[in-house]
Amino acid sequence: MATNIEHTTEQRMDGFFEDVKFLTSFIGCNIFDVVKPVEKHLFFTKGRGCNAKGFYDANGFTVLKGSIIAKSSVPSLVWKEKREKLVKEYTIVNDNQLELESDKTFTSPSTAADFCIGSSNNGWLVWKDKDGQTLDYVYRKQIE
Repeated sequence: MATNIEHTTEQRMDGFFEDVKFLTSFIGCNIFDVVKPVEKHLFFTKGRGCNAKGFYDANGFTVLKGSIIAKSSVPSLVWKEKREKLVKEYTIVNDNQLELESDKTFTSPSTAADFCIGSSNNGWLVWKDKDGQTLDYVYRKQIE
């Protein structure tokens, strides 16, 4: 149970904090504003048993946890051994499917697609948003 002194001190601190918020916002320094996270533009790809989703940003293309990854890769995949190592490291078998256990960021959308599908792909074309727009259309064609 709070005493009157504690209650008064809390009220004074709240008042002081509100004054600081007001003064800092008045000079254009909104350091106490709560920033809402920007919702990521999600993209999806399917093929060869894969059902993956992810997003593209300055770090590359991130495939999201829970994505289903193709069990095998085609013989012609150039980085087959590296993919197999990543599959062992980042996936679990769930319901007889390979499921990504954590988010995994790749340097390019194509590398992310290759990993998910297990074959060589143009990631700019195989990743599509909920409206069927390709990653290429959303991020490159809009700029032209």
